Amino acid sequence: MTPKRILQTLTPPLLWNFGKACKRRLFASVDYMAYAPQGWATPLPGGIDRHAYWAMLIARERAVYQRFVTRVQQGASLLEENEEIKHAVFGYVLALTARSKEHVTVLDYGGNLGEYYWLGRALVPGVTLEYHCKELPAVAQSGREINPSVTWHADDSCFERSYDLVMFSASMQYLPDWQEVLRRAASSAGSYLFLSDVATVKGVASFVATSRSSGMTTLQIQLNRDDVVNTVERAGLRLMRELPMGAHPPVANAPEQPTCAGWLFQR
Repeated sequence: MTPKRILQTLTPPLLWNFGKACKRRLFASVDYMAYAPQGWATPLPGGIDRHAYWAMLIARERAVYQRFVTRVQQGASLLEENEEIKHAVFGYVLALTARSKEHVTVLDYGGNLGEYYWLGRALVPGVTLEYHCKELPAVAQSGREINPSVTWHADDSCFERSYDLVMFSASMQYLPDWQEVLRRAASSAGSYLFLSDVATVKGVASFVATSRSSGMTTLQIQLNRDDVVNTVERAGLRLMRELPMGAHPPVANAPEQPTCAGWLFQR
């Protein structure tokens, strides 16, 4: 039996299936991605009410989150069986972090509404999980309202303390200053830094792409694998595991099609 299968047999079906739904919503919502040769200076379409967009997005994610928590409390199942590897890997990383500990501190940078807090409690029972999320101010405010068990941060002052585990899950690609953020994250990682579900290329330099979703166009960077690893290792951590994480939506006209990858670094 593979490690993923073992973890799947130990995890409540609701929590095991939840992650696949999140990624399926993300991928299904991407209408089109295209190479942006002007990088972060690429002009974006006007005429979009960004406040309305964020209000719609947060309302949608709150509804999903609330349904999820209700089902957790009821012990119900959710959706169909899934083979999503990244949640099995998160369970492995959290269990590794929690070895011989009764209390574990986690910073989830770009953690949405804090769903991984609930996943972590189920995957590693018996450990007190002090969970922190850094998010955009509007998302963090919503998180405080519906997930008060999590400590919320709306700026990078979250890096002013140390955590047993610092993690990014499908959030690094939105950061123009990703190298500086990674350096600060590495300094805050007391034991481990976990980068999950990163849009990655190997044979070309990092590049920016446009992504259109729900009527909004944003910019995302597809990161060169060596750039990421070298940035973290120069900050004093060592690469412990490299983790393939599956397909990525196609990017039109890209010099290389990205895949999703992850890395676990140790102090």
